[in-house]
Formats: sequence, structure tokens, C-alpha cells
Amino acid sequence: MNKKKYSLAGIALLLTACSWLSSAVVVQAGTEEIGLSIEPELSFDWGDYGGGDTITTTSFSLTGEYDLSDAWTLSLTIVPYLHQDETYTDVVLVAGRPVHHVDRSGFNPHHRNTHFHDGHENEQPGHHPVIHGTEKDRASFGGSDRDIHGREDHTAEAAQQRNSTATSRPSAAVDQVETVMEEQEVIRHGSATGIGDTTVDLSWRVVEEGERIPEISLHGGLKLPTADEDKGLGTGKVDALVGVDLSKELENWSLDAGFTYNILGEPDEYELNNYLSAYGGIANSVTDNVEIALQLSGAGAASDESDGELALGLQQRYDMEELGEFSAGIEKGLADGSPDYYMVIGYSISF
Repeated sequence: MNKKKYSLAGIALLLTACSWLSSAVVVQAGTEEIGLSIEPELSFDWGDYGGGDTITTTSFSLTGEYDLSDAWTLSLTIVPYLHQDETYTDVVLVAGRPVHHVDRSGFNPHHRNTHFHDGHENEQPGHHPVIHGTEKDRASFGGSDRDIHGREDHTAEAAQQRNSTATSRPSAAVDQVETVMEEQEVIRHGSATGIGDTTVDLSWRVVEEGERIPEISLHGGLKLPTADEDKGLGTGKVDALVGVDLSKELENWSLDAGFTYNILGEPDEYELNNYLSAYGGIANSVTDNVEIALQLSGAGAASDESDGELALGLQQRYDMEELGEFSAGIEKGLADGSPDYYMVIGYSISF
């Protein structure tokens, strides 16, 4: 309970700091034009993410961008709806994407009512664990000369094991316990639904676009752990990110690229890795209202048990002028860590 209060206090402190920073920049902006845009977005992706089983994720996000000045932009992204059709004891959502991991203790911290495939359902972690290996290996954990089905084992190997049990049982039991803790079987659960994590980001344009130079912007932000970690929808920790973006206009063409370094919080039960994500794209204005963009994006692995991401995407944007801008896109995963396919529909309106 105290930990939750501290988390809420930290979030409140962060929002207060962002509000103070916004006010300070607005004062410096003077009479410069201030703008606000709202971007609702619905996305859907599916793939096995290198784990062999298909996972589908659906999310609805809402992003607000506030132009504090010509150079400063503050954005806030919330995810009111996040749904995962299948959850697993070795998977957690990081930035909305499933990431495989192995717990330090051997048991997954999510889904506290984890059941096991040995017929003991709805057991708490630590009871009736399932380990990999042969049936005889599992039976030998208790020093028994019976196999896992209770049949008598009369092999020479079993007899030799019985003879050595008296002297080796203590150390062997310890080794077997460690094996159980390290080799717990991955369990599939039903779907999980809730809100996603919240992201706050502040961007600063340090170089304006010139005839031969691109526009260069720096940005930094925080991911706030508003998703339910017990459902595997988030890590329950604050993440930080910092990056740079570049863009350049060339008549009817536009180029953009950037990278972000993601510093992940450290969950107590399992390990995650900081990773670098990057993108590069090219867009063409087919007409005054229609633009088509092609983008290649990638990211490093967020854990030792997961794979990196690489995807090629195609997006179409339709400018409806005063009514806003409509966009739709699809991506094809090119690496095991990416979804097989990712689809997104978005809308943006400025005030």
C-alpha cells in the first residue's frame, strides 16, 4: 500500500513539474503562436514474437500535442484500452509489444493464480511445479523408484540410483530444486484487458530546416506505469527515453529519421535490457491532400530471452483541411521480435 502511495506521489510530482515547465516556456514564448492537436489511434498487431505461439494485441491510444512555442512541443499519450488475447507466464508488454523474459526466481510475478500442466490448477507459485526432462527425471526429484505415473522402475539405472540415494539425497535435492526453479514450464492463460502505460514527452527543435540542412529536434520523456503489471500489461516501473529526430522537405518529397534510447525500469522479479530504437522514412505528396509514406523501423531486444524488431511499413494520409487528417497504415515484420503484421488507423485534428 505504501509503495502504491509513493508511486502516485511520484506521478503527481512529475505532472506538477511538467505543468511548471509548460508555464515557464509559455511565458518565454511571448506572443508566438501556440497550438494544440489531438490524435486518437486504433492499432492491431499479431505474431509469435519468437515464442512459437501467436499473440494478438489491440490498443486504443489518445495523444495530445501542445506547441508551447515554435521550438518546444509537449506531448502526452494515454492508452484507455489495451487488450491481449493470450497471456503467458514469460511475457510482459514493453511499449505495447510482447517481450519474453525469465524470472530470477523461476516463477512469473504475473498471474498469481498460475496453474500447471500436471493437473493441479489454480495453485499459487511454489506448489506442484512442472520441470522439463524425462518422466524418470521428474520422479527422481523425490528419490522415488517409480516413474511419474507411479509404475515401478526395475532398470539398472534405477537400482543404482536407490543405492546412492542415502548419501547423495541432500545435495541432489538442492540441485533438483534449483532445476525446478530454473526450468518452470511456460503456461498459457486467457485474455487480459485494461489501460496501458502513459507517456510524457518534451521535444525541442535545436536546428531549423535550411536549404541544405535538415530540421533537428531533441526529445526526452518518461513512461509512467499506469498499466496493470499483475495482468502482464506493463512492467510496473517508470521508463525513461531520450532521442533525436531529423526531417527534410524536398519539393513533393519529405525525408525523416530518428532514434531513441529507451532506459527501462528494473522489475524485482525479472530482468529487462535498455535498448535502442530507430526509424527512417520517405513520403511523397501524390496530390495536395494525399500523401503516401514508406518507413523502415527497428529496435534492439528488450530482454535476453526476446529478439530485436525490424519492420517495413506503408502509410497513407489524407488531409481534410479544417476537418483534420485521416491516416491508415500496415507494417510487415521482418524479424522475430516484431509482430507478423501491424495495422493502425488514426486521426489528427488541430486547434
